[in-house]
Parts: sequence; structure tokens; C-alpha cells
Amino acid sequence: MTNDQPLPTHAPLPQAAPPQSPDPAIADEKIHLRIRNRTQIIFNDDVKSVTSRNDTGLFDILPEHANFISLISSPLIIGKLDGKKQEIPFNNGIIKVKDNAIFCYIDLISQAPVKPPIVPTAATIKK
Repeated sequence: MTNDQPLPTHAPLPQAAPPQSPDPAIADEKIHLRIRNRTQIIFNDDVKSVTSRNDTGLFDILPEHANFISLISSPLIIGKLDGKKQEIPFNNGIIKVKDNAIFCYIDLISQAPVKPPIVPTAATIKK
């Protein structure tokens, strides 16, 4: 059995919107940075960027950066919201980026010289 009626036509599928140029407001975004050592919070404010170095080289952290964690080397360079840069030197550190916030822990490992263990000798053992 044949049907001579035309098939219904459907509205065309919507086209994807063409890619837009970057929004200038994105350039003004910020990311929160907290830097602390063993005894105090050294920095706790919103920033434009953070630059540091790890085993693979120099890297930047910008707003909306992917979550990650890394050991870092000195210095830490902060790109402040007013456009100024602040450099923070340190001996050892770890950096964590999570949910558009940066947590940096520096100088957690003591740099004091390691004292050798005292090994008893015949002269130090009293009988």
C-alpha cells in the first residue's frame, strides 16, 4: 500500500553559534592566592597571576587554571591586580591550585643543618 501524501517537513536544526572573540571582561578576572610558611600567612589576596618553576620549567597560573599540585622552586612571582609584580624568595615549596584558588606552602622543611646521631663510644660509656 502506498501513500501519495508528502512527508511532513521539519524545521531546520539550529546552527551552532559562531565562535566569539574573547570577552574583555575575562582579562580582568582574578584568582585567590594564599601563601604561608610554618608560622604565618605571608600573602592572602586576589591576584591576576602567579609565576613559578617546577621540574619541567617555568609556568604561569591564571584565573580558571586547571586543578593541580606541584613541588616548586624559588622565586614565586605574583602579578597583582594593580599591575605590579611582587617576588617572594623561598628555599622549598609546594603549590596547589583548586577551584580557582592557589595555595602555596613555602619553607616547610627546616634548612637547619642536620646533626649526626650520637654514637656511643668506649670513651662515652661509663662503667
